[in-house]
Amino acid sequence: MAVARIRKILPIFRTRPAKVKAQPVPAHSASPSLLRSCLPSERLFERAMLREFGVMSAGVFVVLLSIMIVTSGAKLLGLAASGGIVSEAVAALLGFTLLGLVPWLLSMTVFITVLWSLTRAWRDHEMAIWFAAGQPLTAWIRPVLTFAIPLALVVAMLSLGLSPWAKQKSREYREQLATRDDMSALAPGLFKESSLSDRVYFIENFSGVAGAARNIFVQSTARDGTHSVTVAAQGYLRSLPDGERILVMQNGRRYEGMLGQPNYRIVEFNEARIRVQEPDRREATTTSETQSTLALWHSDNPEDKGELARRIASPISTLLLALLAIPLAYVNPRVGRGFNLIVAVLLFSIYLNLVNIAQSWIAAGKLPSLIGIWPVHLAMAAIAWGLFRWRAKPRS
Repeated sequence: MAVARIRKILPIFRTRPAKVKAQPVPAHSASPSLLRSCLPSERLFERAMLREFGVMSAGVFVVLLSIMIVTSGAKLLGLAASGGIVSEAVAALLGFTLLGLVPWLLSMTVFITVLWSLTRAWRDHEMAIWFAAGQPLTAWIRPVLTFAIPLALVVAMLSLGLSPWAKQKSREYREQLATRDDMSALAPGLFKESSLSDRVYFIENFSGVAGAARNIFVQSTARDGTHSVTVAAQGYLRSLPDGERILVMQNGRRYEGMLGQPNYRIVEFNEARIRVQEPDRREATTTSETQSTLALWHSDNPEDKGELARRIASPISTLLLALLAIPLAYVNPRVGRGFNLIVAVLLFSIYLNLVNIAQSWIAAGKLPSLIGIWPVHLAMAAIAWGLFRWRAKPRS
């Protein structure tokens, strides 16, 4: 019975389906997945690489920013430990420093991202597929510029506007710290020399500018060579109506005399007062790095012209480095995987050094400001064009 049923069903599967004429699908009814499947293969490949550029650039920028935070933070913490700055100023100064370094970090991020991503494509033989599809090496210019142009605009905004403001605020903050009075710069457990180098302060515990202190030590030297050492169990700061600040010391002892002589005088007191020395107040100075871009544009000073050329060079160098990374990413299996990276780092260093040299020549008046750093950019553009011509075809 089963065999008879199978023989009846088999003719149904053997019959050929009728031909159906394909109907065009309206554009408004096409699904997004169908439209994506109709895209050219090179556009899909470009979208995949742009996605890789975005992910890798985020990782590279985080790594570079972390390195700068560690190095700059360690330097500032060292200054705070030695009493050069107060610990509360470390975070603000670190933020201002990083804002000034972000344009350089972004330019380096773009170069490393494009170079590393395309190096991986060469190493994984994706470039062979790219060339086999009839696409030239110059076809990478469009996706690379799509990735690099927005970051170059951010670099231009930071280099021309935000970074000078951050450097100016950092300078103002440092000079405000430098013009504080002697007691405001004190840190518990550290010896601090006065601004006139004639006193040394030490406190064991200090609760603030207007708070009390415990176990105070003050050593001073007079003009006639007399030395005095004052120690007190406690004390506090007092501000007089005329603005003068006085350190009031309580329950202490003072030793006065000449060094090397036994005729020291010892005085015990319930309360003693010492005038706190205040340095001269001065306004924050401005340099070419801290001036606005508009002020540099209208200035005739060669140093200002050099600084303006350096700021304009930042976004231009970002785009040129992105284009230069395309032919530099070529991996020759006979030479090794790291050879192209060594050449890329060498060209990157030469480019930045030439930009700095041109800036210094403009500031010194050896190079006209109208010429500026443009010869350096043109030279790197010529190198990039030559490398594109050399790497136009994949090599075996």
